[in-house]
Amino acid sequence: MLAIDEILEVLEDGKWHDLKEIVEKTRLHESKLKLVMSFLAEYDFVQLDLAAKRIRLMPQLLNFLKKIHVLEREEAIKAYRASCWTLGG
Repeated sequence: MLAIDEILEVLEDGKWHDLKEIVEKTRLHESKLKLVMSFLAEYDFVQLDLAAKRIRLMPQLLNFLKKIHVLEREEAIKAYRASCWTLGG
């Protein structure tokens, strides 16, 4: 899994997460985490609280990710039903 995917997976609950927690959950080196976080913040994907050393997803990205998950589930259900239909003939 890519580093950015691992970080986004931790942040998908929409809550604030401190850097130490993200490092522990992703097992990424802190310097790599900071690099990815800087990228995400530069493009307004996340909100950084540098004083408290914490981060969270911006609401727009959070909503986008939720919609993607819904679409992925719908596609998985369609694929499953199609395979059942094919097997059942």
